[in-house]
Amino acid sequence: MKNIVKSAILFFAAGSICACSALDQRAKSTFEDDIVFSNYALARYAVNAIYESYITMATYRTDYFEYYGANTDVEIRYSAEDAPQNNYCQYKMTLNNIYFDKSGDDYPYAGNFKGIERANLCIKGLKEYGNIDEDKQMGALYGEALTVRAMLYTDLMNYYGEVPARFEPINQETIYLPKADKDVLYKHLLSDLETAAKYLDYNNQKLITVPGKACANGMYARIALQAAGYSRRPDVGKVNTGDMGSVRKSYDPELQASVLYPKALAALKDVIDNAHLGLYENYEDMWRFYCDMGAEYGTVNNPEIIFGLPFDDNRGQHLIRNCMPDDRNKTQSGYRITLNPALYFKFDKEDTRRDITCCFHKYDKDGKADLSSASASNLYVGKYRQGWRSPGHEIPNKDSDDGCKFTYLRYADILLMAAEIANELGNLDEAKAYMRPVLVRAYKSEVLADKYLDRLVDKDTFFNAIKDQRAFEFAGELLRRADLIRWGILKESLDKAKSDMRLIQAHDGKYKSFLQTFYWRVKADGEPEIFGLNPGETGSPASDGNGTWKTKKFWSSMSNNRINNMYIGDPDIYMYRPIPPSILITNLGVLKNDYGYTY
Repeated sequence: MKNIVKSAILFFAAGSICACSALDQRAKSTFEDDIVFSNYALARYAVNAIYESYITMATYRTDYFEYYGANTDVEIRYSAEDAPQNNYCQYKMTLNNIYFDKSGDDYPYAGNFKGIERANLCIKGLKEYGNIDEDKQMGALYGEALTVRAMLYTDLMNYYGEVPARFEPINQETIYLPKADKDVLYKHLLSDLETAAKYLDYNNQKLITVPGKACANGMYARIALQAAGYSRRPDVGKVNTGDMGSVRKSYDPELQASVLYPKALAALKDVIDNAHLGLYENYEDMWRFYCDMGAEYGTVNNPEIIFGLPFDDNRGQHLIRNCMPDDRNKTQSGYRITLNPALYFKFDKEDTRRDITCCFHKYDKDGKADLSSASASNLYVGKYRQGWRSPGHEIPNKDSDDGCKFTYLRYADILLMAAEIANELGNLDEAKAYMRPVLVRAYKSEVLADKYLDRLVDKDTFFNAIKDQRAFEFAGELLRRADLIRWGILKESLDKAKSDMRLIQAHDGKYKSFLQTFYWRVKADGEPEIFGLNPGETGSPASDGNGTWKTKKFWSSMSNNRINNMYIGDPDIYMYRPIPPSILITNLGVLKNDYGYTY
């Protein structure tokens, strides 16, 4: 979104604060609320100011992309050392970690609450002065503010678990608040999104940095799945007391799957039936679009990405920090997130997503694939490639920002959430129908997609397929951790991942049939060809005049640190970060950590 910072300064610098950083009384706005929120142009600028939380230095530009989603059975932080900058990925949640004990609004806790406070001001102002039930434009702004607040809150809860419930602008009585039970937060956010969907429509999908009705309905389903699922929670009545709690589902009758799932499926069906969205025909095309995102992102035909984080064209560091190695690109600052190599071998070899997503190779200075240093220890996220920038749209060497709008929600997630929920409600055929388009694209074959679906004969086998398909479809998109938590299998999945990695290291078990040394060469288009890492490939590849095959030892390169340090603390206990002591101090003892994070 253009000029967010300028808009924020002009209209809200004096009127908005970080809700839990400075925690001082809100200064008087530059303009009175009745003027700002009764005029569409001024109100638009005010809503734009909410998005500043997405473009601050450490929250969504670095912290979210480097630390939040790793380590899982899919994503792994590249650096495996037991060091402060890696510890939160390794579930070693110390209170005084110098990389994360930050109170400024450049950091997740204070930064997200800054955006939430700005959203609170907009929601209140639009409701009072915007004539939202008669003026469709003002109503859409109201729905947008509700939706963005829900997204900021969801991320805050995914970081920290329970947090204070701040759904009104700060006043003298509410400067200091304790944490609220997750049930209170979830119910409020779900209600907000139901309301938002009534004020939004499906007509602004090309502007992926502006959440419309598809985003509100998709977020409703995402939050419903989390609210009805597992997570670590303090015992009833003991939030904000330091209680260790347990991993469990909510006891609240309003947050049971039997209540939430039919509503969530209805919201998803509305998107599927009425939003005029779809999947890119080829999986690769979507990621070429993502990597090349720039000034044209709002005008090209984008059927799938529903919401992307609203970085301007010279802002954001996701691509350069997580793309696969490419010697042509001096702007690359080092990949932070890689993939569990076991993921490569879980894919069917006919699944086109595998070779787009999972890459052991890098690119040399001439843009050709190079596997001379390939390692079982490093599987790069291939859907993020600087080489997919179009000519003339390369990132200048002097820059460290790429302009990519990180894919927060896309249509494939709508389909797979609908499939998961339909299956849980006992509608297997309906669930298969929602999953089918994702499989058809993946296999480029209706026959292979239907063959896969035919193997899913009951609720359990379909749920296992959901777990696999969400891994295959969203690898590197930082959804996996929340999925594993809500399914109640975080530590179980990490233990399985470590077991698979040990078998890879030993070239044993289910990996023993693969060649000890694989063969590789570069095709005419510069892309790699590999022999020996597909099931059934034995011996040596035939000479066919299309290039010389080279060899590379592979399996024993898996490092012990990468396996052992997947987690250091217990993931089922330390699935959330502690609120930093610097934040607790400014709250004068009203706000406390749970889960044994005493201070």
